[in-house]
Amino acid sequence: MNKLSRVFFGLLLLGTVAVVAKGFFRPPQPPLRVAFQVCNSIEENRLRFAPLGAYLERKLGRKVVVSHVNTFDFVEMSKRGEFDVLQANGYIYVNVREKVGATLLAREVKSDTGKDTGGLVVVRADSPVRFLADLKGKRMAFGPVLSPGGYLAQYYTMLRAGLDPEKTFGKYSFLPGAWQHEKVVYSILYGAVDAGAVKFGDIERMEAEGKVKMSDFRIVAKSEPVPNCTFFALPHVDATTAGKVREALLRLSPQDFVEVEGERVNVLRRDGVSGYAPAAEAEFDVLRRMAKESNLPPYEKY
Repeated sequence: MNKLSRVFFGLLLLGTVAVVAKGFFRPPQPPLRVAFQVCNSIEENRLRFAPLGAYLERKLGRKVVVSHVNTFDFVEMSKRGEFDVLQANGYIYVNVREKVGATLLAREVKSDTGKDTGGLVVVRADSPVRFLADLKGKRMAFGPVLSPGGYLAQYYTMLRAGLDPEKTFGKYSFLPGAWQHEKVVYSILYGAVDAGAVKFGDIERMEAEGKVKMSDFRIVAKSEPVPNCTFFALPHVDATTAGKVREALLRLSPQDFVEVEGERVNVLRRDGVSGYAPAAEAEFDVLRRMAKESNLPPYEKY
């Protein structure tokens, strides 16, 4: 072996040792565990969020493990540290931050309603109910218990109007199972209830899908806007990781595609949003006020 070959071999050996040492002293990062709120069904969630999970994995350069969590499980699972980053509605964020702690990352910007959502009290177009006071003794259906646009906003709106939902309705109920928001709309349409709590934009979306007609309904009351869904990190997530997730979400554009199960998918289009925007803590104070004045979690007092 000549001198030049020995030098080259020595450099190659040093490079190999450096790579091995780097891997030894800096082991691969563990998977980032991202939990998505189940809105309608787990099947819909998997279809909607698989591309976003793949996008985050690519941008972060580490494995991303996705899970789909029911709204009422978030607080307890967060206490147990079962995931790192969460995607959920603003009311769940308020609950998790109060009980466990959390750091805001980015707010979802819906293609139809933007950064905010809210609640409507809706009746059939031919209903005699025209004002909130007309609901006395009537049957009311709410969406998911921890939905700001399917329960909290309407409950609070009634209280602000001087009507206690616990005393106003003849009966109110929460519809069980999957697709609860749509079930409320159908329950109003087919007369199972006299009125229902509907999220901003839901009837319009269902009309666009050929399921119902806007003309079959009348809005009796509308809440003030509240934040839409948001991403946030639990306290054990380091600032560097949280910052990378935030940057990846804010940089997500209509030009971003990923491959999922052999299919090239547009991330934003499949997600049903137009993008993500910065989130500020003060934007969620409206939900805190609603929950406090309604005596609802996480501020309930018995």
